[in-house]
Parts: sequence; structure tokens; C-alpha cells
Amino acid sequence: MNGEVRVVRQAGLAWQCPFSVREVRAVLMAMSRACGLEHTAIDLTLTDDACISSVNAERLGCVGPTNILSFPSGSASGGASLLLSLDTLERECFLYGQDPKEHTLRLLAHGVAHLAGLDHGPELDAAQEAAMVAGRGTVESFL
Repeated sequence: MNGEVRVVRQAGLAWQCPFSVREVRAVLMAMSRACGLEHTAIDLTLTDDACISSVNAERLGCVGPTNILSFPSGSASGGASLLLSLDTLERECFLYGQDPKEHTLRLLAHGVAHLAGLDHGPELDAAQEAAMVAGRGTVESFL
């Protein structure tokens, strides 16, 4: 299971992600390597605002939806979990005029940087940028 990436779509949720499952897996693997997490198994759950709001309240005590949440699994295998709200992704792209692919990469890179143990600040920003570069390179290889 080391370094494996699993993508799970919440039941009943239409595929709104601008990348295929294969692309998302490859992007997350590249981002993980860029952040020193190449031996970390990652589960990415593509979800909606209702689900991510519930997890946000339960795990972090925050009210409402957010775009991405990241959690170490707490298991001996060193795995981790990311939850990405496709509702919030779509809304943010519309509201802020962001390209869906670029914003998806940014959110995934942000989540992976948090999985690397970084809090907001210059170190997270640098790791996020390194992950973005790795993710973009991976996506370009699919073209």
C-alpha cells in the first residue's frame, strides 16, 4: 500500500472533476514525491458540500463547507486522506474566474503540502508550488 493513491467518488455524485481518475492518481503521486511523501498511501474522496461540511464540523469544529481537507490516517502504514468538495471547486472557479484544471491542481497541492506536516506560511507555500509544478508536468504528459 506504500505510495498508492486511491480515488473514491461519493455515491450519487456526478463526475465534476476536470481530470480523469487516472490523471488524478498520477498527479497525486507526482505531488507526493515533490513533498517527500512518496511512501505515503493517499485516499482522495471526491465529495460534495454537505459531506465536507459535516467532516469540517466533526473533525475541525468549523462551520460550513471548504474546498479541501487533509488528514493523516493515524495508521501505522502512514497513510493519509484528502477530501475535495467538487461543489466548492466549481463555485470558486465561477466566482473567481479560475480555470478548473489549474484550481484543482492548486487545491490538491495545498492538501498534499498539509499532509507533509506544513502549516500555512512560507514553507507550505514553497511545498505547494513544488507540488503544483510536479502536477502540471504530469498533466502535460497526458496531452
